[in-house]
Amino acid sequence: MPYSTRSSSSKPVAKKPKKTKTQPGACPTCGDVECFERPRFFGGQLLTDKDLEAAQRYVIEKNKLHNRYLVGTGVVCGLAVRCDPCCDGSVTVEPGYAIDCCGNDIVLCQPETFNILDCLEKQRQEEEPYCGTKIRTPKTRGDEPAKEYCLVLFYDEEPAKPITALIRDNGCSNTRCEPSRIRETFRFGIFEKKADEPRKSLIPDESFLGQVRECFKVIQGLRTSVGAAKEGEKIANTATTPTTGAFVPSFYQIRNYVLEFYKQEPEIRCDLPAKVAEIEAKFQAAANDNDQYNALILMAVMFAQLLLDCICNALLVHCADCDEEEGVLLACVTVKGNKIEKICNTVRKQLITGRSLHYWIQPFFSGFEAIFEWLCCELDLVKIVEPRLQNDRG
Repeated sequence: MPYSTRSSSSKPVAKKPKKTKTQPGACPTCGDVECFERPRFFGGQLLTDKDLEAAQRYVIEKNKLHNRYLVGTGVVCGLAVRCDPCCDGSVTVEPGYAIDCCGNDIVLCQPETFNILDCLEKQRQEEEPYCGTKIRTPKTRGDEPAKEYCLVLFYDEEPAKPITALIRDNGCSNTRCEPSRIRETFRFGIFEKKADEPRKSLIPDESFLGQVRECFKVIQGLRTSVGAAKEGEKIANTATTPTTGAFVPSFYQIRNYVLEFYKQEPEIRCDLPAKVAEIEAKFQAAANDNDQYNALILMAVMFAQLLLDCICNALLVHCADCDEEEGVLLACVTVKGNKIEKICNTVRKQLITGRSLHYWIQPFFSGFEAIFEWLCCELDLVKIVEPRLQNDRG
């Protein structure tokens, strides 16, 4: 049976053991914006278990959608991982609340103990270890390097409270038992942290600043394109209206940048190709260098406008798919030999909620509250100034 920890508030019903991956995978069937349909009840309707199940699933999936897009993914509160004072190979996870990438609520109501070394040993012994790919047996040398394993919390469900199901077969028969509840629970899993795993970027690609960075990367790619100026000269030489002048290579180079940028970015200026053609026609029909220069400036302004459009488009919050880990990362544990050396809890993703903000910045607000309380409630300028005026008179 897989080594996992579940809530022990009541006796669970036996079920088929589940396997946990070494590398947490993305949720396969969640993360997209969903369209909902709820059942409608009316008098005289024949209700079945499917109708009641649909009503329940509607509420559950709506709550998960709200969690994914209005709250987020990660640890909400608690769930700190501590050393187990009774065992060198175990850790204790404090009670807390987390939300996984599918929007599932994961709640630990009481401290839970998880034996990491026992889990690793089971992985090495089993033919199909429940944590995924088989882990090699460690070397027994004294200078064995320490390895880092990450503890992940997964959402799980289990049937509970079985009752007799009445089956209509030549009368009433009570030969079948069915669970009457679905208990929301959890399980733990671990995966080995790769030594060469890159650190998380301070500016993720899916963030606003990450999208702005992509806009400038596009510009950099356009600027480093090979032979853009030569291509501009070629276009100018093959144009229907002969065009000469010092601004020809620069104009057609910027023109190519504008058209290429337009292909890669969201099309929000529907008349841009026609506008580019209009500016190009003015450039080819220019009677002197000053007219060509003005057309060149217009094309450069068009390019700057596309860059501004790209940055403005980055302000929009996009509906991202659920491409994060299936579970919620709690901590990474350094193991050397048969002992746990240290635990790092800050690798987790902490959700920014109103309560967490209150916890982090409350000292600042307390200081401001004390200052304003003194200014607005205790400070009396008349009582301070009046005695001094009386002393001056005396």
